[in-house]
Amino acid sequence: MKLKNKLNRMKHHLGSVNHSQSNKKENINEQDGCQTSDIPYAKEWEKLNASARFLEDQYMVKREVIYPFHHAHGKYRLEELYDVWEEWGKETAFHPLHPENRSPEDLLFFDTETTGLNSGAGNMIFLLGGAQFTSAHVKVSQFFLPGPEAEVALYHHFLRDTASTKNLVTYNGKAFDWPQLKTRHTFVRNEVPKLPPFGHFDLLHAARRLFKHRLSSCKLSVVEKEILQFERIDDTPGYLAPMLYFDFLNEKHPEYIEGVLTHNEWDVLSLITLYIDLSKRVLRNRPFGRETYEIGRWYAQCKEWEKASWCFEKALETIQEESDWQEECLCALGFVYKKLNLETDSMECFIKVVENNGANGAEAAIELAKFYEHRKKDPEKALSFVLEAVKINGYANQEINKRIIRLQQKIGK
Repeated sequence: MKLKNKLNRMKHHLGSVNHSQSNKKENINEQDGCQTSDIPYAKEWEKLNASARFLEDQYMVKREVIYPFHHAHGKYRLEELYDVWEEWGKETAFHPLHPENRSPEDLLFFDTETTGLNSGAGNMIFLLGGAQFTSAHVKVSQFFLPGPEAEVALYHHFLRDTASTKNLVTYNGKAFDWPQLKTRHTFVRNEVPKLPPFGHFDLLHAARRLFKHRLSSCKLSVVEKEILQFERIDDTPGYLAPMLYFDFLNEKHPEYIEGVLTHNEWDVLSLITLYIDLSKRVLRNRPFGRETYEIGRWYAQCKEWEKASWCFEKALETIQEESDWQEECLCALGFVYKKLNLETDSMECFIKVVENNGANGAEAAIELAKFYEHRKKDPEKALSFVLEAVKINGYANQEINKRIIRLQQKIGK
């Protein structure tokens, strides 16, 4: 970027000019510098629904694709987001997927493509992709970096065009995409708008909760195929994206990254339908089974005890005797009943767990010991359950030894 133009853009940071004048100059500078004829392969970009966006002597490329609400991506239509929104509106319990007071237009279904998978400062984002609902359609917008020198233009236009967005929906975005974006923004923060305080729905965590027991992997491509019934045909694998981008930097022809753009486009559309799918599973809980148990655990983590107990009860109604999670579900239900002050029901669950003599038996036995010591004032019964816990575990830790000594003193031994 030319020094004169850079100084002009930084004037408002120094407080030396009126804000309205600074904004007017900034808008003018967006048109300065390169002309369309100066952009390599401009016609080819147009065929991809993409065109250059300027900022002084820099430019980036913005691509837009419009989808009607009735478009089906896998087994869901995009418009079904409004259906789950209405259902969430009737849900009074807190849940991490609950949109609360947001509208569908507040969400940016967001994914990036980078030059590598590490989190170092040398890793560059070359594509910012997002899908957003409008009143008329769903718009996929992609902001492409034509060269390392254009990062200011890239983030300027991305942040300006998404200024109204308050919430991101990503797949592993909390651990990767968002930290990467913050790192790259740091290098240009004096010349572009600030990063807004985005809210964040990371669907990877939700997918792992519900699908880890039935899928070989929770990679987005696997979830797409097995859960969303969307299978990529002639897809450009994500691991090829950095190499194709470097080829583009050498040749400047958009054909090198056309497949990457399509890959990213499918990614953000899949985020919409995955949010729809996960929401329906949480809200409807059909059919009952392992997923209902996992949803119950989710609600228990949120301290929504009534919802958690309902999920655990329904899961147990359809559980198979040979299921390896029956005992876990019983134990979890016992703890939830305890939170709801349903002591008798809670103890019945823990007794069944102890009788199963499984992995959760020692934990259940200690809960029974606490009940008989503090609620029933029966130290002998309490001691018997502590010793049962030692038997199940095969050892006694420091906490258990203290409990044994205390109970023996109460008994008078």
